[in-house]
Amino acid sequence: MATITDDYLTNLAPIYRDVLAAFFRFDPTRRSGDGLAVQSLYSVLDEQYTLGEVRAACLELIKGGALELEHEIFVRPTEMGEQLVEALTDSRPTVLPPFNPPEG
Repeated sequence: MATITDDYLTNLAPIYRDVLAAFFRFDPTRRSGDGLAVQSLYSVLDEQYTLGEVRAACLELIKGGALELEHEIFVRPTEMGEQLVEALTDSRPTVLPPFNPPEG
């Protein structure tokens, strides 16, 4: 497996960085190997790109070996894709305060 350097991440086209990071933004508790529908990635990106652009970026990431296509609408990071997601997001889990239900 190739080493992912800061220089590589910096020079990666913004749409690819955004699509890969969107996996973690959609679900900070996701497990390695969990996939998403292309439409879910689009929704996380707050209409920064069109659905067509997100789909095209996913197809390029599939060609490059970072994603796999499942059932024509779901994409899942490969081992390399997971390394990229981790490098782009630092995989920091979202920390929330505990929920305290009302008393009584």
